[in-house]
Parts: sequence; C-alpha cells; structure tokens
Amino acid sequence: MALQDILAAISAQADRRITDARSKHQRSLTQLREESERALSTKKQELALQKTQRKAQMEAKAKTHAAMHERNGELKKKRELLDRTYAAVVEELAKLPDEKIEPLLRTCLKNITTKGTIHPSHKHEKLLTKLADSGRFTVGETIDAKGGFLFVSQTREQDCTLEHLVSEVLRPATELETSHMLFALSA
Repeated sequence: MALQDILAAISAQADRRITDARSKHQRSLTQLREESERALSTKKQELALQKTQRKAQMEAKAKTHAAMHERNGELKKKRELLDRTYAAVVEELAKLPDEKIEPLLRTCLKNITTKGTIHPSHKHEKLLTKLADSGRFTVGETIDAKGGFLFVSQTREQDCTLEHLVSEVLRPATELETSHMLFALSA
C-alpha cells in the first residue's frame, strides 16, 4: 500500500497544483478583464468628452459663421444704400440748371494747366463751349456721361465728369459722415 499512498499523495499534490494553477489563471483572467474594462471605460469617457468638445466647437464655429454671414449681408445692404445715395447725388447734380453747375465746371477748368481737348457730356456741351478758353482748350466729341467733361492732352488726362467727381472726390470726403447719418438709427 505504500506505493498506493505515494501515488495518491502525488495525485493529490498534482490536483492541488492544478487547482492552484486554475485559480491563479482565473484570477489573472479576472484581473485582465477588469483592467480591460477600466481601460475601455476610460477610453469611452475620453471619446465622449472629445465628442462634446468637438460638438461645442462646431456649434461655436457655426454661430460665428452665421453671425459673419449676417454681418456681411448687412454691410452689403449698407454699401448698396450708399451706392444708391451717391448715384442719386450724381442724378441731382445732372438736373441742376447751367447757372448752378457753372461754378463747379469753371473750377475744374481752372485746375487744368495744360492745353488740350475737352470732351463734354451731352448735357453740358453748350455751357463748356462758352466757358472754355479757346486759347487753351478745343472742344472735342461729346462723351457718354451724366454731366461734366473729360480733358485729354498729349501728356495728361483728367476726368471731370460728375460721376468721377462724386465717386473720387465727394464720396471719400463725405462717406463716413454720410454713413453715420444714414445708419445712426440702425446701430
């Protein structure tokens, strides 16, 4: 029986080792599973946070874009109103009788120091023929303009049309003040 006892002892010891190994393996698997679940949970939280942050960024970007779009539309409308206002100024200047527009045209002629040709608008052809010093200016063909004239010499060209005077002289000098007057109520 001694052999039987030794075999039983070896078998019992092997069973204990197998049980211990299974138990150790089970603990290791449980620990790996728990670590994996913690890592997965942490990753899910990070992704949820990133998603929330990205959503907030996209919403902020969309709001900024919408505000810019609205502001650009408003600025475009204001620019159109200013353009119409200055176009109306040109129309009103063109309607002025010759005696009212004469000082402006006379001043434009005085600012020209060289000899050359004046190309008047249809509206002011007679007035400019009367005002222009025939020693310095020759009157050329009429141009398509609301009023005023275009001066041309061999070395220089000067635009004294009403459209040019309003857009290049009057508008830069008065646009800021005009904007304040037109848009003070909407601000």
